[in-house]
Amino acid sequence: MKILNGILVLTFLSAILDAQEPPARPLPTRTRCRQTLSVKPWAKGLKQIPSTVIDKGVLKNVPYTSYRAGEYELNIYGDPEAPACFEIGVNGALVNNADARRNCYDIVAAILNDSASVNFLKSLKPEGEKKVRGGITYEITPPTAEDAYGGWWISLYSEALLDKSRASAEEMAKITTTRKDVKSLDAAPPAEPKKADAPAVDPVLEGRWGAADLSDARKAKDKPEEEQAVYKPAVAKKDGVYVTTRTLDDTGYILFVCANSPKHEDREEIIKMCPSCGKIHTFWWNKDDACFVGYACSQPIDNAKVRCSICGAAPRKVRIKHE
Repeated sequence: MKILNGILVLTFLSAILDAQEPPARPLPTRTRCRQTLSVKPWAKGLKQIPSTVIDKGVLKNVPYTSYRAGEYELNIYGDPEAPACFEIGVNGALVNNADARRNCYDIVAAILNDSASVNFLKSLKPEGEKKVRGGITYEITPPTAEDAYGGWWISLYSEALLDKSRASAEEMAKITTTRKDVKSLDAAPPAEPKKADAPAVDPVLEGRWGAADLSDARKAKDKPEEEQAVYKPAVAKKDGVYVTTRTLDDTGYILFVCANSPKHEDREEIIKMCPSCGKIHTFWWNKDDACFVGYACSQPIDNAKVRCSICGAAPRKVRIKHE
């Protein structure tokens, strides 16, 4: 009888603890994560980089988007609108830097905007530990871990959502490419643009990576580098299926650097106001028509309008600056 009473007491206490566990909250969207990081002075120059396919562990075959600024890296896994995981970390010279790690904690705090979650995160050992709260795993991964790629990471993820976010073999074949194929495509003779005045744009705007982009991507140790796969630049979920498609989050302002002009020194030019409709919004590159298109107004932008506002020179290379 005493044993039975003991079991009942333990069951009752367990129920109380479960009731005190906070309900699971959705992880912040990719847009919120990126925008929160992009305004930090130490994250200047934040840009999207190739995301190396992870083929083992809880993140196996879960598509993700990577952004990098110096030695800082941000990764968002799964559906960009309903992520299953986000992580921020530091690499290289900053991997053991106390200030850099503090910056990572501060960014997660700003993204979550929830003091209880932040305090729970800070209860983890910075040398490496993981705990679960409200259905979300909070994890600190040290640079010595097998899956750390030499970096120090703060990760928040839902294992249940990660299982649901895994891409099928058919999806993986459509949304990934190998390093070898990236280099081959980049080395191929450029196709003649449909418009003679079309500016040169970063390969990412045309839905592909350039060979130079690969230097920023993670490198796996257990597979020849040329065989390693990366996710294509624009991957999102449409009708429950992963596809290579552009969303509002993949658009941005038109950005280029005008150099070698006798009228000025090197200067960065950002076009925010749409030359076609006169409103401020983002743009995307129409590869087929070789011109930018206003995302809000859907009107093509005259390439003659993508010029330096001081000297009038055409840019050598144009890219997108995310909001």
